[in-house]
Amino acid sequence: MPDFHLKNWLLDTGSLTERLQAHCRDFRVRVLGQQPAPLLDNEQELMGHDTPYVVREVLLCAEQTPWVFARSLLPSALCETGGGELSALGDKPLGRLLFNDPRFIRQPFQLTCIQPRNKLQQQLRLAGSQTLWGRRSVFLFQQWRLMVAEVFLPQCPAYKLMGRTI
Repeated sequence: MPDFHLKNWLLDTGSLTERLQAHCRDFRVRVLGQQPAPLLDNEQELMGHDTPYVVREVLLCAEQTPWVFARSLLPSALCETGGGELSALGDKPLGRLLFNDPRFIRQPFQLTCIQPRNKLQQQLRLAGSQTLWGRRSVFLFQQWRLMVAEVFLPQCPAYKLMGRTI
């Protein structure tokens, strides 16, 4: 189970983008990919089979250092050029839209613990053997469901106080 400080980050219902920006001078979104792609099995269970999705994977970086890996499932209809609510995201944070538009309604978090040398850690070329923590939640928007999953990477301030007693 995560410690109090980390749990505070994992269960914070505010904008993670804004919280990260408060801890650095230079915040950037590095888009790793955004294209139609099949969902993972556990994502299909959560999202269903009836909607085509665009999978967006990004790194949220501070001072050039990745702090968070995010994987979002966006209904393809919302990403269509010219008419989709999410068509012009580019390297802008998705959170800026989700938290500034009251039509997006967040559902409860699901937390996860990612063991060292996991496939994700290998894909991101993370050195070391630190256990990582993450969360995901579904957002309801009109008739659509969007999912945002975030994994806190080793340099993230969410881990800053781990192991310290208060």
